[in-house]
Amino acid sequence: MSEAQKQKSNIGKVIGCGCAAIVIIGICGAVAAFIGFSKLMKSNTPYKDSIVAAQNSPAAVAALGEPIEPGFSPKGNISLNNGEGTVDFQIGVSGPKGTGKIFVKGNKESGSSSWNYETWELRVAGQEEAIPLE
Repeated sequence: MSEAQKQKSNIGKVIGCGCAAIVIIGICGAVAAFIGFSKLMKSNTPYKDSIVAAQNSPAAVAALGEPIEPGFSPKGNISLNNGEGTVDFQIGVSGPKGTGKIFVKGNKESGSSSWNYETWELRVAGQEEAIPLE
């Protein structure tokens, strides 16, 4: 192998390693953002209220069994601005008897410490009727 061919081969290796490093950094950044988003969603009051409400609901316990556990990450959004807020998300839950999703939609008035839920229910896979949460 000539000296020029060796130099081209080394440059190719450097470029390949650089591209691989960029891809790996991008993947790590995306995973970190996803985990951060999940933790942010799980730390808010509507999420915590919803999990507790499902775990304390006799109808939810009858449908899913105990313990009722939340899934990895809720889907949807929550917005807070100057004490006012809106929430619209779903939380996957499961128990020994089945799975379901908690649907949460509501708002928080400025100056209020509590959320008002327009939709707050558990829909169990395979069942027609939603279970209202209180």
